[in-house]
Amino acid sequence: MSDPILTAVNRVYAEYLHQEISDVNQCMKAIRAPGANTDGQALELIGVLENLERRAKHARDLLRAELSNQMQSDGVVCLESANWKATVMRPASTAHITDEKALKAARPELWKPQPDKLDRTELNKLVRNGPVPGASLTNGGAPTLRVSARKDV
Repeated sequence: MSDPILTAVNRVYAEYLHQEISDVNQCMKAIRAPGANTDGQALELIGVLENLERRAKHARDLLRAELSNQMQSDGVVCLESANWKATVMRPASTAHITDEKALKAARPELWKPQPDKLDRTELNKLVRNGPVPGASLTNGGAPTLRVSARKDV
């Protein structure tokens, strides 16, 4: 009988991490090569790291679920490694509304009025088209770098 956690770790590495880690290593070699286009390679590394982040989060969630299931199956509520601690927690009980009208009649104080909410989308449209008393147009803040996958590759 094989260890289900080891099986999950091997699967996660093979399916979600191996290629991305290899891609990071390739980018690091390419950017350090003599005469490398460091700007282009930095952009490539950003994209690879974006992919790695997404895949790593998915891998983390899969392993978290597998470890939680295994701990519950083994009756273990707390587990510690060299640097981390895992605790199986039951969610807090919450109220389930079965009859909203009856609840509102019995406990009207539970309903709170909602404060006014500014429609920022509409305000932005108005301010872009001309002056609006009490509002002005800003420069939008500091520039940011948007990175997206090329569609032609």
